[in-house]
Amino acid sequence: MRYHYTQPITHIKKEDVEKLILLAFYEDAPFGDVTSETIFTKNQYAKAILLSKTEGVFCGKEISKIVIELFNKEFEYHIVIQESLQDGSIFKKNQHLMKLYGELPGLLRLERVLLNFVQYLSGISTLTYETVQKAKEINPNIYILDTRKTLPGYRKLAKYAVYCGGGNNHRIHLSEMAMIKDNHIIAQSNIHEAIKKIKDQYPNIKIEVEVDNISQIEEAIINGIDVILLDNMSIETIEEAIEKIFKFCQEKQIQPPLIEISGGWRPEDLYLLKNIKHPIGISMGFLTHSAKFLDICMEIE
Repeated sequence: MRYHYTQPITHIKKEDVEKLILLAFYEDAPFGDVTSETIFTKNQYAKAILLSKTEGVFCGKEISKIVIELFNKEFEYHIVIQESLQDGSIFKKNQHLMKLYGELPGLLRLERVLLNFVQYLSGISTLTYETVQKAKEINPNIYILDTRKTLPGYRKLAKYAVYCGGGNNHRIHLSEMAMIKDNHIIAQSNIHEAIKKIKDQYPNIKIEVEVDNISQIEEAIINGIDVILLDNMSIETIEEAIEKIFKFCQEKQIQPPLIEISGGWRPEDLYLLKNIKHPIGISMGFLTHSAKFLDICMEIE
C-alpha cells in the first residue's frame, strides 16, 4: 500500500521542467558546441546507447522524452528515442537502458545535459528503492516518505524519482497541505488556535501537526488532524507516543491520524523500528539531498 499524503507525482509534464531544461542547454553550450558542431555536420547520422556501469533503478524515460523534444525544437535537430526502459525498471550492470538515433553533432551536444538528468534521477530512484526494500525486510509497517529538501527547480523531478523507486510523496509544496511545525506553535503558542485558523480558511485541506514532546499529542489529535509528526524523538519515546495516540483515539472514539516520524533518519537506522505494530511513515530528506549520480554513460555507435 502507498501512503502519498497528497496527489503523487506519477508523471512529468513539460511545463514543470521546460525552464530548467532550457537553462541546462544554454548553461552547457551558450554559443553551440564548438567541437562537435565543427567537426561533424547535420548530414551525419548515428546511433547512441545509454549504458549502465552499475545496477540500479531507472528514472530516465519521461525526462529524456521532454529533453529531446525541447532540444530538437530549440536547435533544429531530429533526434528520436528508439528504445527505452520504463521508469521504475530495475537494471543490471552493462545493460542498455536507451537507444537514440539522430544527427551526430546533436547527439554529442545533447550528451551531458541528458545524462545529468538521467543519472541524477536514477540515483534518487535507486536510493529510494534500496531504502524501501530494507524497510520492508525490517518491518512491513514502515513506509518511506520524501521531503521538500530538493534542489531549486527539481522538486517535481526529484519526487517523481522517489515515486519510481517505490517511495511515497509527502506534500509537494507549501500550498498543497498545511503543516504546523514547531516554529508555528512557538509563535502561535496554541495548537488549537493554529488548527482552527487553517480550518476556517481552508476547510478541505489536509493538516499535519509536528509535536516534539508527548504532552502535545492529545491537543493535536482532539482538534481533528490528518497526520501527526513525531519529530526528533528516541525510539523509546516514539513507541510511547504511538501507544498514547491509539489509546487516546480509542477512548475518544475517533479515527487515529497517520503517524510520521522525522529527524535525520537513514536506512541504517530503520532496524530501531522493528517492533512497531502500527503503520508509520518516515520522512527522509536523505533520499533527495544525499543521492549520488548513478554511473551511466552514452556510447556512440
